Amino acid sequence: MTLKPEKIIRIRVIGANSKRNVIVSALHDVGIMQLEEVSGEVAGLMQKGLQAESYEKLSSELLRFRGMEAIMPKRPVEKKFFKSLDELSAAASEVNIEPELKRLKEEESSISAETRDLKEKVRIAGALSALNYDLSIYSGRLIASFLAVKKEDIDIYSPVRETIHGSVCRDLGNDYVLISVPAGMDSDLARLSNEKGFQIIAVPAMRGLPSDFIDDSRKRVGELEKQSGKIQERLGQLSDRWFASVAQIREQLEIESRKFEVSEKLSSTRDSFAIEGWVPKRHYKMLVDLLNNTTGGNVIVSVVETDEQPPTLLKNPRGIKLFEFFIRFYSLPQEYEVDPTLVFAIVFPFLFGIMVGDWGYGLTILLISLFIKHRIDHPVAKSHIPKMLSRFVLMIMGPNALKTLARALIPSSIIAIVAGLLFNTFFGFPILPVTVFNMGLPTLSVFVTSSTLLNTGIGKLLLFSGYFGLALVSLGLLLGAYNEYTKGHRRGIAGKIGWLLFAWGIATLGLDLIHKTSITGTTAGLASIAMIIAGVATIFGSEGTMGAMELPSIISHILSYTRIVGILLASVILAYVIDLIFWRGIHKSPLLAVVGVVILVVGQIFNLIIAVFEPGIQGARLIYVEFFSKFYKGNGKYFRPFSSPRNYTIKQFDLEKGMPPSQQ
Repeated sequence: MTLKPEKIIRIRVIGANSKRNVIVSALHDVGIMQLEEVSGEVAGLMQKGLQAESYEKLSSELLRFRGMEAIMPKRPVEKKFFKSLDELSAAASEVNIEPELKRLKEEESSISAETRDLKEKVRIAGALSALNYDLSIYSGRLIASFLAVKKEDIDIYSPVRETIHGSVCRDLGNDYVLISVPAGMDSDLARLSNEKGFQIIAVPAMRGLPSDFIDDSRKRVGELEKQSGKIQERLGQLSDRWFASVAQIREQLEIESRKFEVSEKLSSTRDSFAIEGWVPKRHYKMLVDLLNNTTGGNVIVSVVETDEQPPTLLKNPRGIKLFEFFIRFYSLPQEYEVDPTLVFAIVFPFLFGIMVGDWGYGLTILLISLFIKHRIDHPVAKSHIPKMLSRFVLMIMGPNALKTLARALIPSSIIAIVAGLLFNTFFGFPILPVTVFNMGLPTLSVFVTSSTLLNTGIGKLLLFSGYFGLALVSLGLLLGAYNEYTKGHRRGIAGKIGWLLFAWGIATLGLDLIHKTSITGTTAGLASIAMIIAGVATIFGSEGTMGAMELPSIISHILSYTRIVGILLASVILAYVIDLIFWRGIHKSPLLAVVGVVILVVGQIFNLIIAVFEPGIQGARLIYVEFFSKFYKGNGKYFRPFSSPRNYTIKQFDLEKGMPPSQQ
């Protein structure tokens, strides 16, 4: 594993037009090349163009098969291999079920619309059954009727009678008020309902007594449902026979369509063509071998020298790869930069776990994360989670992002459990018989001097967070020096070394001051002053005045890591206060015990929410701002290879095996 993104090179492929389709197919199937416009002198010697007639025919077929697949119920599909475009066209011509599918779909839509209309009329007739009049009197050439939904705080009668002359209002004894107005006054009623805040439902044309109409309508709905069932049965039969073929052909047509679209990036003459793009350097030789084997050596592949910034392709092991989400959220590294995914994967869970610092919260976060991951992988037809909550969460992030976040919180919550066991905090309660690390919270009132603070658990945590901040800032500077070395910038390397000297000099000097050690009377004190002077001089010499102006920032960045302790204490103290109210309540009276239980449950849920968001946000911030700023510029471009997903078809070429699957 390396801390660098993939080495990406630009290549040019030149081949005979007779080999164009097979070369484009090979590039598509291996999926390792991001296509670009042809550059340099070659672009001036060739022309670009799209085979319009063939592309239009292919697009037409693709639309036809997409429409058929959308209508048909899904069925299991085995993957199919198409040897050529001719074989694909022949398979497509054998599928002639489109007229029947369209007819069935139109009938289904018509039945569905009529069913919805009848059910709505039945609902309205049910509301009007309290009067038991012939339904035809409610609508006609001279009158229009509406059902107004009653609300306790809204007066419907007075505004309607005062505003619309000739209107009649009648309470139906249920949830509705019947409003009848002269024909042509319905727009006035609609405007009035908007102003007053009540809902109206138009009474459609109906005939007969409500009970008779409802019985007849329900019989008709039953007939329609039987017809719908027959349509579904026929669609199922068609799917059993044709769905696999339709899905396979549709997918291959989409792939062929993408291949035709590539013509926009091709440059060609009457006999040859050229195509350029970015590929990972480690795959270059295998790609050359594949294209030579595929074309019988009738292809020229060469590396194109360019100063253009290549796209970024990260390469990390599977367990680390999920944290690439957070790096992409910030910005992708450029080619010369270190890929910080590995460091993020180690540091973020540690920061999160320490800031939570409670094994009760950590265990809860772990269980919730496992539940989210399982639920997204195995969705259920009916969920017991409140829809408002699920919609709110999915509005913030999609299912894939939510799953990635849940997976990232699994190691984070495990570290929170370990930290909670060390601190002996379980939802704020010290339930273990032994406390490995005592923060000394009950003696907060005696923290008067720095020496007293350092002798407590909190003081030790503060020192630890400072050391951790110094270590991470130092690592960032070392990575920055490595980036400068990669670019060959000697002054940049010197500047990073200067920042390292200054940071360590300030840290050593600060420790001497905390311990009240004479700065000039010890070797360490003199060494710290020397490092500060050497660091400032190096920074000023390599980065000039602008670098010197940033000197205070390195101190603030190191001290910023002490917020780890602040967030930990905020969570622990809040849990302690909630538990204290609960504990005292149950010892006072039954009523206060009930109040204490409510405060305990609500308070712990509130603190749990804080324990998820605050450490997550602050942990990411400490990495993005204090750490990344020492070496990371980002602004890398995504590597987007020319390829398509295959769910129902088999690719023709493989980068390592080379030959088509059918010929292996």
